[in-house]
Amino acid sequence: MLALSRRSVLSLIWSIGVLFCLSTPSLAAELEIEILSPGDGIAVEKGMYAKVHYQGRLSDGKIFDDSLARDTPFTFILGAGEVIEGWDIGIEGMEVGERRQLIVPPELGYGLRGAGNVIPPNATLTFDIYLIAIRWPPKLSELDANMLARAIAEDQIFIDIRSADARASSGVIEGAVMITGFDSSGQLHPDFQRKFADLIKSLNTPFTLYDEDGEAASYLGNALVQQLGFEKVSYLKDGIYGWREAGMPLVDYTP
Repeated sequence: MLALSRRSVLSLIWSIGVLFCLSTPSLAAELEIEILSPGDGIAVEKGMYAKVHYQGRLSDGKIFDDSLARDTPFTFILGAGEVIEGWDIGIEGMEVGERRQLIVPPELGYGLRGAGNVIPPNATLTFDIYLIAIRWPPKLSELDANMLARAIAEDQIFIDIRSADARASSGVIEGAVMITGFDSSGQLHPDFQRKFADLIKSLNTPFTLYDEDGEAASYLGNALVQQLGFEKVSYLKDGIYGWREAGMPLVDYTP
């Protein structure tokens, strides 16, 4: 049996790899992008919400989808994998008001599987896309004690999400709305959804959450922003501990 040195083995593996690449057709396909009319706004970046109208056609010209005909724009986060790869690549850099045509090869579209009875396997797709608007997704804001004090002075809603026992032990911030966020097992408290919905009437109502140390309020705030779309949510950094250390007043809790 022929003995090979470590260097020889590595060289052989490299040679086989080169030969395989030379003998195998490339699966990479080119996305064709044509600007039909320029925009006059800000260019969309990865991570932004993009609101578009579009028409999708098969290679024979058959229309398989048309958001304008439905009068229903489509909104998605660019680069988050919410759309086919051809869109994530081809829409990046579009300016608001721009119209762009994408010819998407199957490798960047729906591939060999297609999509139900609408898009056949291995289909090349043409999309005419009009970028209507863009915006950054909302993010949870962090407030220190002084920032929360200013928000309270401006009559912003702020919610104590702690248990009744925790409130009784340390006191509460005067004027806070009491809505327990989690039960003793760490699950969302059964009363939270109803009481929260009665208090916060729209997705753009500003409000602040606070707890003992900021951890639970941060977790709940992020869920409200990322999963439900609330746009003006903040939480108190370091919670009641930070509030007290900043010398801010607390009052006794009255159930």
